[in-house]
Amino acid sequence: MELDAAVFHLLRRTLQEHNANWQAQLPELTKPQYAVLRAVDEHPGIEQATVGQQAAIDKATLASLLPRLEQRGLLSRTIDSGDRRRRLLHLTEQGRSVLLQADSVAESVNGAMLARLSEAEHDQLRRLLLKLADEQDSSTTPNQQDAPPHRSPKNS
Repeated sequence: MELDAAVFHLLRRTLQEHNANWQAQLPELTKPQYAVLRAVDEHPGIEQATVGQQAAIDKATLASLLPRLEQRGLLSRTIDSGDRRRRLLHLTEQGRSVLLQADSVAESVNGAMLARLSEAEHDQLRRLLLKLADEQDSSTTPNQQDAPPHRSPKNS
């Protein structure tokens, strides 16, 4: 099989371009860090254990990522007064500022790549990727609970 006929090779190439464009415009924030900040902004006070599911980040990565974001002053972690085992996450003012800039970069990078597609092609691509992601989610075993929740196609 030729590489350009292999779907996942093409996905990898596309993601490489997306990553390069992202890092060129916002080198101080990785896409996983952005996903965490976005999830915390959308769900203030989200439980630390839940943010990994929302952002589609495994527990080991999250365990190293959260302290770095906290040290940079982008988010705060507080212990839940009702259940001391739970850590709740909130964006700081600096985190909101960085997220606002990152939202602009995400819109720019995504828009530049998706501009190559018609609206119908964009919708079709989103539906197909959701179908692949949903199939993966439904085959997740109980020990693999780090998959993102199902989302409406309008949210991508």
